[in-house]
Amino acid sequence: MKAANNLTLKDYLAGAAFANSLVWLVLGLTVASEINYVNMYQLFFILYLIGAITAGYLVSRKSFNKHIKIGLITGASAFVIHIYVFMGLLEWLWGQRVMGLFDHLLILPIFILGAVIGTFVCKQISPRTVNYSEEPK
Repeated sequence: MKAANNLTLKDYLAGAAFANSLVWLVLGLTVASEINYVNMYQLFFILYLIGAITAGYLVSRKSFNKHIKIGLITGASAFVIHIYVFMGLLEWLWGQRVMGLFDHLLILPIFILGAVIGTFVCKQISPRTVNYSEEPK
């Protein structure tokens, strides 16, 4: 039985949004308080890693093969979503830079490494993943 990689752009974007969602949740919860966002960005790196591992695991569950490729695409798309939302929207709305360029570039390997780790964990935990596109017999 030859399994096809049936992941769509929608799957990768969902994983990318999930990888960023923990930081978005923390930012949403701290809006009401007077916490300085510049001091919180150290926590963001840990949250991005946890989110990327989880997103890589969840996206790769839908495929039978090419787990490393899935992790790379999920991590790269999470970084694109991060740049668009964080630099494009949030920093523009706040009127100040929260993270420097080096910090944003440091997040790229965190996303990619985390998503690849998540796909590796998926491959180790479940040697045969579920294909949701096939109808049960």
